[in-house]
Amino acid sequence: MEDDPPDSVRRMASAWKVGCVDMDQGNATATARPLRRDAERNRRLILTAARELYAQRGLDASFEAVAREAGVGVGTLYRHFPNRQALIDALFKDGLEKISQIVEESLAAPRGWDGLRHFMVGMLELQSRDRGLRDVIVLGRNSVDPGRRLMHDRLVEPLSQLVARAQQEGDLRADLTAIDIAVLEIAVLGTADFTGAAIQDGWQRYLAIVLDGMRARPAGPTELPTAVMDAEQMDACMVGWKYGFRETR
Repeated sequence: MEDDPPDSVRRMASAWKVGCVDMDQGNATATARPLRRDAERNRRLILTAARELYAQRGLDASFEAVAREAGVGVGTLYRHFPNRQALIDALFKDGLEKISQIVEESLAAPRGWDGLRHFMVGMLELQSRDRGLRDVIVLGRNSVDPGRRLMHDRLVEPLSQLVARAQQEGDLRADLTAIDIAVLEIAVLGTADFTGAAIQDGWQRYLAIVLDGMRARPAGPTELPTAVMDAEQMDACMVGWKYGFRETR
């Protein structure tokens, strides 16, 4: 049986072992830091790609398409966002803040009509530029998710207040309801989809026409935005429209 090593040797061996552990931990820390930086970079890439895709295509864009646009693997995307709702929540938190700002500015307007017009213009500008955000708002009505419900519910009461105030002040037709205004808003938003292939912000012309029809005491027709669609542009829009020539063929 071999003799036990002397205390001095055991102490040296122990110190060496501890040093190796410390070195391994240091190497692990040094390795982990760039990984954390890479993870944050990947998260930013994913959010940027998803925001662009959802803005263009709505929420139908797949996880695979988002990962491809971001230049990362699908597994990397799932590590950051385990499901579609987690990604949507991260993306549209700022959308909720923008909506809140539009609502606050509308309610603070000097007259109810001014606030109602600001509300309709602001919401149309926001949704016409971001189809993903629009989908969240529209789908929120029937969603069981409290986040989506919150985004939708934040619009209902302020719109009702603006309608009631504009009617009390005599500027809005008395026979219109908040639901009527919501339907008209959706209708004008549809013109943004239809005319987008030919005219940027073409919906502004049709909103001006709608606003004239909503007034209780029209002071004369509003001067319409000058972007007028011609027959060739109309045909181009029909081809791109989901109910147009291309699909009916």
